[in-house]
Amino acid sequence: MRNIRIAVQVKKISNSQNEEILKASVPMRLMFESDFDLEWLNSELKKFEERYVGLVDNLKNLAKEIKSIQAKGRVLMYWKFGDETSKFIEQNGKGILFLENATRHLVRDVGVSDKMLTRCRKFRLLYPDISRIDSNRSFDSYVSTFEGGYISSSRKKKIKAK
Repeated sequence: MRNIRIAVQVKKISNSQNEEILKASVPMRLMFESDFDLEWLNSELKKFEERYVGLVDNLKNLAKEIKSIQAKGRVLMYWKFGDETSKFIEQNGKGILFLENATRHLVRDVGVSDKMLTRCRKFRLLYPDISRIDSNRSFDSYVSTFEGGYISSSRKKKIKAK
């Protein structure tokens, strides 16, 4: 196969049981040469969709865990969230099939903010070895080191109240 890249669209659709699911497809306006292997494309789309849906499920679970876990160790969950995201985005950039603006799709499908996604990814990229993470430090303290003075919204409220 020639050196091609095909942008994939991931949309929320309703399945036959009227449940909302994610479905990967290519734009309808895409044109292929007559010898293009459509079976290959459908197979690769299915694999892409499975990877993406798996990522979304993992990130949703990590986000729930981040909210429920005690403060100590929570920072490791943020790192894992960033690790999963970084791996997908790196793989997405190298594949024949790729998701344009992966962050926008993940924000929509995982239900987290763009800031959280970006910060977790940056955190993971700056600290590639999880053993370097101090589980006694807060995620906010790490963010402040790479954002230069980040103050969480809850901390801002405390400062304003004084």
